[in-house]
Amino acid sequence: MFRSMKTLFPIPEVRNPDIPGLVYRPEYVSVDEEAALVEAIDAESWDTTWERRRQSYGGGYGRKQAASRPMPSWGRALGDRIYRDGLADRPFDHMLVNEYHPGQGIALHRDYEPFDRMVVSLSLLAPCVVDFRRIEDGRRESMLLERRSLLILSDDARYAWQHGIARRKTDRWAGLVILRARRLSVTFRSRKSA
Repeated sequence: MFRSMKTLFPIPEVRNPDIPGLVYRPEYVSVDEEAALVEAIDAESWDTTWERRRQSYGGGYGRKQAASRPMPSWGRALGDRIYRDGLADRPFDHMLVNEYHPGQGIALHRDYEPFDRMVVSLSLLAPCVVDFRRIEDGRRESMLLERRSLLILSDDARYAWQHGIARRKTDRWAGLVILRARRLSVTFRSRKSA
């Protein structure tokens, strides 16, 4: 019988940072949905020209504009679900899958400018701590992204704050040491209207 990480190693409830435009939804997908998504992701080909493996759908992303492919049916269904659930104000036309292994991360950044005001990311397989820094004054915040959780950044959280994941093999959260493991993030965006 499968037991969740919360059951085996309870993670204390900690208040999420008070950042306008940040919304967090724990357990957005079920354990079975997570397994099906990981299987579908692993059946796709990976772009290995970056430090971490990636899959880009619906157009290139960033300065390294690798060729992109249409969003697969599983990605379209997930993006449509997020929109139907009222968590996005318009349908998505771009999806990026990033794979992180222990020791990998991503520098503090704001998402690429050609995209609209909302960025939505689903975490799969493993938790990690994400860091935030307000551009105006350097104020810092952190939060734990649990597996199967959805993080929504819009408005201030999208434009006035940077977010990133430190390069390390463990995270410390609420007095616990959390070992990093393979983690997938599935991030949805919409291109700005002309």
